[in-house]
Amino acid sequence: MEDPQKTRVIPVGIMAGIAACLIAVGAGLSWWTLSSRSPKEPVVSSPTPTLPLPTPSPSPTVEKILNLYWVEDKNGQFAIVSQPIKIQAQNDPTVFLNIALDQLFAGASDPNQLSEIPKGTKLLNLTTNNDDIYVDLSPDFTQGGGSASMIGRLGQIVYTSTTLNPNGKVWLSVAGKPLTVLGGEGLEIPQPITRSTFDQEFQF
Repeated sequence: MEDPQKTRVIPVGIMAGIAACLIAVGAGLSWWTLSSRSPKEPVVSSPTPTLPLPTPSPSPTVEKILNLYWVEDKNGQFAIVSQPIKIQAQNDPTVFLNIALDQLFAGASDPNQLSEIPKGTKLLNLTTNNDDIYVDLSPDFTQGGGSASMIGRLGQIVYTSTTLNPNGKVWLSVAGKPLTVLGGEGLEIPQPITRSTFDQEFQF
């Protein structure tokens, strides 16, 4: 048997010293490991590319044949006669009628065809809503002429405004006010007025 007195006993102080050395070595290794790593670069988010807004494509144009209406003397009897014209524009009845009336106000190219619409008359506004056609004219439209002239100019406006829709109803106004009486002789204008109404109530 071994002699118990010969058994080595490591003093507590030495053990504490060894533990302190091990802690110091471990801390040094951790520091070296951390410092040897390359620093992380900051993450920069790339900006979202701005896409250009789509450019609206222009509305396609179409060609239509419309009629302008003039006054013509047929053997001493005045009548409303048509003149077909070609118009190319956006496929919108409002656009076509605006162009047609502007050409009507410019005057007839045929010397046999007359216009009772006073010079200087302008189209202030024109809108459509199904069968309803709203036509607003400048005050020049009401100036000058007798009853025959008033009937003629009224027929020109009604027929030309309904060239795309012969059954359309025309609401006439002058400078924004409904036209109920035309001329000094007091030609009463029904609102709305149609081709049928004009033919029944007005004669040259």
